[in-house]
Amino acid sequence: MTTRGWYQERTLTTVGRAVSVTTGLTRDPEGRLVAAIAISDGPTAIYRHSGDPGERTELVTNAADTVKELRKLADVPPTR
Repeated sequence: MTTRGWYQERTLTTVGRAVSVTTGLTRDPEGRLVAAIAISDGPTAIYRHSGDPGERTELVTNAADTVKELRKLADVPPTR
């Protein structure tokens, strides 16, 4: 059984202040299967996506752009 009652979950704990970040699959209020994220016991946020299977969700794109910016500003070499 998953902790949040979602169909599938992946949870990690952040560095520093220990906070669990959970991503997974759940149903929206209309009953559609959706991808979602939640921080600790806070509310669930549904990923917005284009519906194009080859395109990343806004959340994944924003997170990747943030890491790129961090690497650039901190002089960390890019990963392959």
